[in-house]
Amino acid sequence: MDMYDERGNPVTDYDPAKGRLEMQKRIHHHEAVEAVEEQGHWETVVEYPETGGRDVQWVVDVPGVEAQEAWDEEETYWLYIPYTEEELAQMEADRNQPTPEERVKELEEALELLLSGATEVTEDEGGTAGEDTGL
Repeated sequence: MDMYDERGNPVTDYDPAKGRLEMQKRIHHHEAVEAVEEQGHWETVVEYPETGGRDVQWVVDVPGVEAQEAWDEEETYWLYIPYTEEELAQMEADRNQPTPEERVKELEEALELLLSGATEVTEDEGGTAGEDTGL
């Protein structure tokens, strides 16, 4: 599938970090064609004077064309749209933020640390984890 920029110029080296692609469609209209009859002439290739014969061939001067009705052709192509400065800045800011998976992992580690710290404090006080101290 072809790829073009916003001005209609072909794009050969696409960098996904600098722009996005959108699928587009456009219509190419083809005009009707009138029939043209082939025109040409006979040319002598070889003459035979002793018998009066000759070999000839047909040479086309105007090629024939079949009639064709007008028709529309739909083309699907990719439109390359460069990112704006604001979009690039937002993407950079998003890259610096932790992903939801990273955030969940951080929270799980913090929870484990809190729970293990609570167990150690209880054990240091002479009790065991989960024991009712009457407080």
